[in-house]
Amino acid sequence: MHQRDTPANRLRPLLAEEQLRLMPCCFDALSARMIEEAGFPLTFMSGFAVSAARLAVPDTGLISVSEMVDQGRNICQAIDIPVIGDGDTGYGNPANVRRTLEQYATAGFAGIMIEDQVAPKRCGHTAELLTYAH
Repeated sequence: MHQRDTPANRLRPLLAEEQLRLMPCCFDALSARMIEEAGFPLTFMSGFAVSAARLAVPDTGLISVSEMVDQGRNICQAIDIPVIGDGDTGYGNPANVRRTLEQYATAGFAGIMIEDQVAPKRCGHTAELLTYAH
């Protein structure tokens, strides 16, 4: 039986190789296209970068799963290389994590990274106490 050409099936052989992979992060379709055109075999949609680009705020749990899936769909449709998506903490309880996985797969992601964290989310890039103010 012939395996379907899915994003996950294109990612598996890259991850199976015994070498490190340089995987630049993207945040929108244009940055993903630039990564692909530079010759990289895969990319990672960064939650921090998407939050900064869409909301102009750090990755402190303010961006929603719907916004991330929307951004990811645009990215995945713009390029042919596999995209691993930042799935944050899965956006809730185990049922939410399952739904997040399904939404990312439907959007075209080849894989997803889920963080095992306590709530509220803590981002390693920013100070723990941030205020959302304009």
